[in-house]
Amino acid sequence: MGGRISKFFSRFSNWLAKWMGSHWAFVTAAILVVVGLLTVGVEDTNISISVVTLLMVFVLQNTQNRDSAALHLKMDEIITHLEGPRDELAGVESKSHEEIEELRVEEGKQPTARQSRARRGTSARLVLVRSLHGPLVVRAGA
Repeated sequence: MGGRISKFFSRFSNWLAKWMGSHWAFVTAAILVVVGLLTVGVEDTNISISVVTLLMVFVLQNTQNRDSAALHLKMDEIITHLEGPRDELAGVESKSHEEIEELRVEEGKQPTARQSRARRGTSARLVLVRSLHGPLVVRAGA
């Protein structure tokens, strides 16, 4: 049960954080503030704004924690597997915190590329590649 709630909250907070960062969220908030001031007064409007702000702090912190954990995992993958990061790590920030931790535990069980190269006596370098409209990708180069 806790896993389903955690996954739901992760998906919900991810969606809400994206929506709250849009221009539509700003327009909606501005309209709601004006309507609130005209209908219920300053005091009730201020209380409502405070409650919504407090709730958004928790939602945004959840999203930030997950993004940070995913970023650390991706960086670990690049550093320890210079021969090529695992494809399933792309988009890992949309997973729940528990799923990210499972990937982190799995990461610790795999031999690193550095260890493999040391056995073979080879080395690797990183190459930054950017597709026309895609993200910057780090790949192992010769």
